Amino acid sequence: MIKAVVFDWAGTTVDYGSLAPVIAFKTAFNDAGIEINDQEIRRDMGITKWDHIGKLLKMPDIFQQWEKEYNRLPDFQDRRKLYEDFQACLLDYVRDSTELKPYALEIFNYLKGQEIRVATTTGYTPEMMKLVQDSAYELGYRPELVLTSEDVDGDGRPSAKMIQKIMTEFGLCNPKELIKIGDTLVDIEEGRNAGVNTIGIVEGSSLMGLSEQEFNPLSEEEKEAIRHRVVNEFANANADIIINNLSELPEAIKFLNQSEEKIANGK
Repeated sequence: MIKAVVFDWAGTTVDYGSLAPVIAFKTAFNDAGIEINDQEIRRDMGITKWDHIGKLLKMPDIFQQWEKEYNRLPDFQDRRKLYEDFQACLLDYVRDSTELKPYALEIFNYLKGQEIRVATTTGYTPEMMKLVQDSAYELGYRPELVLTSEDVDGDGRPSAKMIQKIMTEFGLCNPKELIKIGDTLVDIEEGRNAGVNTIGIVEGSSLMGLSEQEFNPLSEEEKEAIRHRVVNEFANANADIIINNLSELPEAIKFLNQSEEKIANGK
């Protein structure tokens, strides 16, 4: 039986489209004279932001732009400056713009009613997470446990360490009693590394890459084409279940519970 759900934050329960980190990365790199697009940014979305900047700096196009702009390769100090600028921009954004995604509060209350515990993992730092968490708390979304990589000695996603710590804190031994749900491939990889059930969420995800204002006016055919693309990406990452939005989570939990019962009964 499912006893706990581990949510991601941006793109999963808050920040439809996971726009905040994209805006912050673009601002930091543009201020350094480097052009960067959404696809480059979203490729590794979900890992710690320090690691993310390191990966971005190794991308051939960005690497070449940096060499042309500065006549040298980016070094540790450049990475640190980008990280500081990214962090400042992100903190400004989330301070004013944290909103819950559709159905997030209803599903949180549903899980409480079913006595299913709620925890979260994130690629944000504690300082970033504090602002997001405080804003979400004011809106009624109050997960029992909120972890960042600093809670596990910096061993962030896709490492299983944060989920393993959640299991310890909740006194759970069977990973199949947990679900990890997120909007990036890194979320799925984290869950698979921990051996828990994994769910990818399509609408409002970083993989979808559209704001609510961009997605809602599309025709049903256009929406379905976008959903199909994201579903394929999650499927290729071996997500156990893929849902369009959080309203479908109760059915996913029911399915997992029934599947576990069949296994237990030898069917």
